[in-house]
Formats: sequence, C-alpha cells, structure tokens
Amino acid sequence: MTNQLINTAFNAALNDKKLIGGALKHCHITRQRSDYDDFFQECLLAYVDAYCQYEQLPAPQISRNNYLYTKLCQRIYDHWRKNQCYHKYFGNEATVEPTTNADLINHLILEDLVAELSIVENQIFNHLYLQNDSVTETCRQLKISRSALYRRRAKLFKKILKAAS
Repeated sequence: MTNQLINTAFNAALNDKKLIGGALKHCHITRQRSDYDDFFQECLLAYVDAYCQYEQLPAPQISRNNYLYTKLCQRIYDHWRKNQCYHKYFGNEATVEPTTNADLINHLILEDLVAELSIVENQIFNHLYLQNDSVTETCRQLKISRSALYRRRAKLFKKILKAAS
C-alpha cells in the first residue's frame, strides 16, 4: 500500500461517514452506547484497510460500497465479540464468581498473572486462550512470525507455571 492510497482512503472514510453510520446501525450500535465512539474509530480504520484491499483486487466482482459495507459489518462484529470476551473475563461485571477455595485461588493467580504479563504476552494470551484464535490468525493480527509466536508462547507457559507453583 502506498501513502497516496492510504491518504485517499482516509479522505474517503472521512467523507463517507453515512456508510460507516449505516454499518453501525445495521449492527445495532447506536449513538446512545457509551462505546459508540470506539466502534466508530474502529470502523474508520476498517474502512481504510478495506478500501486499500479493494483497490488491490485484480477484478472486483462487487461495487466498492458493497465491499466496504460488508467489511465494516464484519469488523464491527469482531470488535463486539472481542469486547464481550474481554469483559466476560476481566470486566467489572465478570459473571464467573469463585465458588470454592480452589476456584478463588485460581482466580487470584490468574489476576496476578495478567498483571505481570507484558503487552505482547497479554495479547498472545488473549488471542490464543480467550478468543480461541488459531496460531496463524494470531500471527497475522500481531504481525509476528510463527517462530516468534512459539518463543513468546513458551515464555508465557513458563510464567504460568511459575505463578501456579
């Protein structure tokens, strides 16, 4: 992707807020939600990414707006799913309450472990274990090689074992 294409995509995204708003509305993300701005920003970035991908297609089968709308809806659902997963395990309204002493100990160990993890380790933990992403998908999203992921995952295992003992 060239800088000129990216700049064109950003300008198109800023001028096409109705398409973004329509995708958000289609996915039942209303302005009354406290995280509406987060979803809107995510859509702006998704718009730029999809615009650049569309321009690089050899012979597109659908119109640009249909392609962008579909990609935006997919990204909104992915973002919503990731937020739900995160809030399920780490949010204030976490529904999993420890019921026994062993559950309480495991819950506290997990909280301590997450606090000790680096940003990259936390991302790997979220992708591989909370979101059940594949190794390939995790590598693509974190923009790292498989071998780097395996090394970082091995370090993560060592930290988990250390915390568990």
